[in-house]
Amino acid sequence: MNKNSLKNKVQKTARKAKETTQVGKEKINQVRQSSTWQKTKQAVKKGVKIIGSHLATAKASLTLSNEEAELMENLKSKLNKKGIYPSKSEILRAGLWSLRAKNLEELEEAVKDLFKIKQTRVL
Repeated sequence: MNKNSLKNKVQKTARKAKETTQVGKEKINQVRQSSTWQKTKQAVKKGVKIIGSHLATAKASLTLSNEEAELMENLKSKLNKKGIYPSKSEILRAGLWSLRAKNLEELEEAVKDLFKIKQTRVL
């Protein structure tokens, strides 16, 4: 296979992928405009307020140092050996719940020991 035919094949594949993506986006938009989707969306919003022990959830993006990420993995491994399989989110939430028992001085000391991490965005 020569260089030009390979280049043409790659371009053709890229065009086809772009067209397929566009068709998919159009189908998703059609579904989102349907009355059934809107009704389902409203029902889910109502259900979220009622279901579960917490009234709402928030999604957040966090930045950890390499050492903190390694610590997270070590904690997960220890728990896995005990037959407990938490997510990273669950480990973080458990840490937050344990911090609530600390008095202000202990909490201040724990935060002072941390170093600042420059936040960067990875695209």
